[in-house]
Amino acid sequence: MRARRVPSAAGRGALARNRDGRGMMRSEGAGNGTGGDTMGRIWRLIRVFTVGAMLVGGGSVGIASAQEDDGPVVFTIGSTDEITTLNPLKVYLASEYYILAWSYHLPFSFAPEDLSAVPDLATDVEVSEDGMTFTYTLQGGLTWSDGQPMTAEDMAFTMQMYQDSHAYIFSGYLTLMDSIEAVDETTVVLRSKQPTSLYAGNYLYAYVLPKHVWEGFDRPKQFENYPNVGSGPFLVEEWRTGEFIRMVRNPEWSGPEPYIDEVVWRYFKSQDAVAEALKAGEIDFAYFTAPNIFNSVKDEPNIETMVGVLPSFDEIGMNTGSAYQDPDGAFVPHGDGHPALTDVMVRRAIRMAIDSQQLSEKVYLGYAPPGDTIVPPVTIAGARWEPPEEERLAWDIEAANALLDEAGYLDTDGDGVREMPGGGQPLEFRYFVRTSDQTTIDAAPFVQSWLEQIGIKTEVTAMSSGRLGDVINAGEYDLFDWGWIPDIDPNSILSYFTCDQRPPDGTSYGNNDAYYCNPAYDELFLQQQSELDPQRRLEMIHELQRIFYNDAAYVVKWYSPLLQAYRTDTFTGYIPQPQPEGDLLSGYSRDAILSIRPVGLDVGGGDAGAGGEDEGAGPGTGAETRGVSAGVWIGIGAGVVVLVTAILLLRRRRTGEDEA
Repeated sequence: MRARRVPSAAGRGALARNRDGRGMMRSEGAGNGTGGDTMGRIWRLIRVFTVGAMLVGGGSVGIASAQEDDGPVVFTIGSTDEITTLNPLKVYLASEYYILAWSYHLPFSFAPEDLSAVPDLATDVEVSEDGMTFTYTLQGGLTWSDGQPMTAEDMAFTMQMYQDSHAYIFSGYLTLMDSIEAVDETTVVLRSKQPTSLYAGNYLYAYVLPKHVWEGFDRPKQFENYPNVGSGPFLVEEWRTGEFIRMVRNPEWSGPEPYIDEVVWRYFKSQDAVAEALKAGEIDFAYFTAPNIFNSVKDEPNIETMVGVLPSFDEIGMNTGSAYQDPDGAFVPHGDGHPALTDVMVRRAIRMAIDSQQLSEKVYLGYAPPGDTIVPPVTIAGARWEPPEEERLAWDIEAANALLDEAGYLDTDGDGVREMPGGGQPLEFRYFVRTSDQTTIDAAPFVQSWLEQIGIKTEVTAMSSGRLGDVINAGEYDLFDWGWIPDIDPNSILSYFTCDQRPPDGTSYGNNDAYYCNPAYDELFLQQQSELDPQRRLEMIHELQRIFYNDAAYVVKWYSPLLQAYRTDTFTGYIPQPQPEGDLLSGYSRDAILSIRPVGLDVGGGDAGAGGEDEGAGPGTGAETRGVSAGVWIGIGAGVVVLVTAILLLRRRRTGEDEA
């Protein structure tokens, strides 16, 4: 899941402006591209309007009682994090991947056990001897939710659109693609610019969209895609900004029948409110980022908790020179970062002054393993590089001070703050943290104190994720705190730090938020992409990690856990992905959402669909049988609102609230 753990600013200013209500509707005249679904859309609007009118008018909908009366089975998730878009060309937040995973097909998906490649839209791929031609055989007989057939044309069109439109995340998977074409209704041929093994599995983590909906747009990034036309088991029916998103079953879904009818993501203002809603039975499932609040629900009756392990980390990033680097291609120098951070010796000293072990223990209460390199422990076998002792930038205040002394950064006026060599600008850095993640705020005093001990003064400012994304794009920062959830294959996280991934002009998004640029790194990255010998490629991946680690553009604080909690008296059948302790809802595939079912539902030994009682049931199968979901009441204004819930993390950035 190539995603930011919280919102970055991939065009984030425009996104925020579009969320005032206009972002909740289709663009004027866009339609859905079919011209023949008017009545369907009218009935859909009638259903939405009817429910909304009931709520505004003081009416209430009891979910539990509705289910007991053969009403819809509604699974409700609670979170403080909200998605910013339904347009796959603009997604970059982990929370948005859940919508995509449940709405669309991938060429190849991810096995729950280990995230290895399994068929999805594609059933097979044949690779030419030269490693440059990939022939995909697709499923036949699939249908989009509006009734149109799903064919190879959809896959070929989508991948070309991602590449041509520079989709924020998905275009990164297609940098090696030279051409793609649909040979017939179930065959796609992709040709690469150079030999590679990447397109033979699930590296092409890019969702397939309906050509007939998207082909009419000159500027597809402007399409709001709401409600969405998809091929997965659930589709977005209703989105009320700051309140909830409601997904309903896709009547054209031809896979295993879900046990639930609707998924509602309910948004809360605080993690405390999420915890109280879970305790009260108003929601069924929640993600937490604050470990102390997570601990507060651990011993509550009918609540089970799980610490998930994912490819995920949090970092302190540094502005390595947005204002001082040479123009290159689309990149134009911009911003006002401190010039000292262009010096690798200063960055290494900062790395040596920050104790990841203490941060893990005191901020994350021991849930998060201390971090070092940008490839997390959850990755393909043999891909992670462990810094040897002689290269490890371990916590050592004395050595960090000595490094700065040697580099000429001295405190010439005795005020406790070092200056640039020769007695110039003091080392005073802006340090931005996110209001949406309490751990970033809690870590800041530790970091500030340690940096003070090596003669660096910091001014800590907390801001929304959206605002921080804009600041990074503008290059108007020195230090920031954020996090990533990379793909299993390290190619994704390593690709973020090539020179061409820098935010180019002060307003546009780029994955390379540290403005790191090293031509030797770029050259080696391209070589590993075309290396067909697996062992040799792993060696190159190790060297890329070593280069980035020693250049110290990031301080990886910890490998972020996924703190999950759910009620055992409402739903069961959770499937962690990867197993045994991964994401219980899984933004990687549909397996989990198809397996979740009401407690007490007789699934006939697993024959009624995904997640039978004896197979794939996950950690919730021991729950006490008490019938169907507990009542959830959702109110608008002074009334009660309907089924909602919000999903957290995992970006590509973990979503944050969208305050100013």
